[in-house]
Amino acid sequence: MMKKLPVLLTPYIKTRYPYRKLKICRRCNHFTVLGDAKCPACSHSALQSVEKRAASMLLRSMWKDWLIVLLIMLAGVAMSESTMHSVLCAAGGLLLLALLWTIQRRSKFALLHVQLEQLFKKEASTLCAGLVHDREEAIKVFETGDKPLAYEMLREIGALVHTDQLRIEQILLLQSFVLRKDMDLMLDPLLMDHFNPDLVEYIGELAKIRRDLLKENAFRYILLHEAQILKMEHGESILTGVAGAAVRMKRYITLYPHLMLRYACKLPKDRFLRLYRIIQSSPTANAGPLYEEVMNIYNEKYKWDEDFQRVSK
Repeated sequence: MMKKLPVLLTPYIKTRYPYRKLKICRRCNHFTVLGDAKCPACSHSALQSVEKRAASMLLRSMWKDWLIVLLIMLAGVAMSESTMHSVLCAAGGLLLLALLWTIQRRSKFALLHVQLEQLFKKEASTLCAGLVHDREEAIKVFETGDKPLAYEMLREIGALVHTDQLRIEQILLLQSFVLRKDMDLMLDPLLMDHFNPDLVEYIGELAKIRRDLLKENAFRYILLHEAQILKMEHGESILTGVAGAAVRMKRYITLYPHLMLRYACKLPKDRFLRLYRIIQSSPTANAGPLYEEVMNIYNEKYKWDEDFQRVSK
């Protein structure tokens, strides 16, 4: 059995949009999510956020529009046959400039996103190459033995690269650590469509220390692959732990009653007590197979338990 490492992980900084993790080099156009100051490709301190690059592109585009309006205005003034015509052309040009500036200012956020899309489309191959390079750097760090840093690097890349291979690499590293409640852990970004025993083991660990990370996607994944999980060495224990995590919220009990039905009898006392309380407090739960199962377990194991008697009162 592999000995797990006690580690400290740097808290993960979330961004509203994943692309905000990206930086691009002003000198060599290399993309990275790992560089802070120096470019990993050319080693120059020339990294800037992609939003800043897009903002520069947008400003140049705005200047071009203003210049075109100015040229039209000047051409109109130059070809005017009278002072009145010159004044009208100048006034019309200034009005058009003011209108253009107002439209650009009000739609700046949308225009910035258009520039970002154009940047990513134009530099698609360079962007992919940069992210591949980032993963190679993470693998090199792993090979030096610095597993925590390698995981943190893969975690950053995972914000933009959604492949099962990258998810598996992160899960395997996490499974080599001693996981603690105070760690900045995640689950939803690591979920896959197919069955993966390492992912299931990781979910089982989280069911013990971070039940709050198990949400609807995790419960659906577990139910979808329940038959295969039961074939694992500790499969039934993992499923029981997941059922115990589901009783954290009444909503999950309502959405996944069959999970409760199958594993309620194996829940530890504190988790079953919570399930019993929720069932007892729900006016619509006094019927159906789950209510009957909970009451049967209660009568068999906990009828004379003081904690349960207080709930009954």
